[in-house]
Amino acid sequence: MNYTNFKNGLADNSINATIDQTKVLSLTKYLPANYQAAHIFWSSITLLSIPVFILLAVFFNTWIGLLLLIIGSPMLFRATKKSATQFLIRYALENEEFFMALEEKQLIICQTK
Repeated sequence: MNYTNFKNGLADNSINATIDQTKVLSLTKYLPANYQAAHIFWSSITLLSIPVFILLAVFFNTWIGLLLLIIGSPMLFRATKKSATQFLIRYALENEEFFMALEEKQLIICQTK
């Protein structure tokens, strides 16, 4: 797929684009500073949630803290990975060279609806 088809397909919602999920977090280092700052912020919140949930379990209510630790932490990790995927796709829309690099390494997956 070329860049024009990618851009037009996403604009008219005729394709679904995603990034290889095994490489998403490692690819965020190639994003511009504004995307990296947002990703670092949400990654930090996700990592800091673990000790907060443990402290909730110890000092407030054991069940609430454990439930948040067991259910909330994985949800936050998935949400962080999903937002990183969206940042990468958005940057691929803005930067043709980045899209071509992802396409060449087969890291971007485009499927027609």
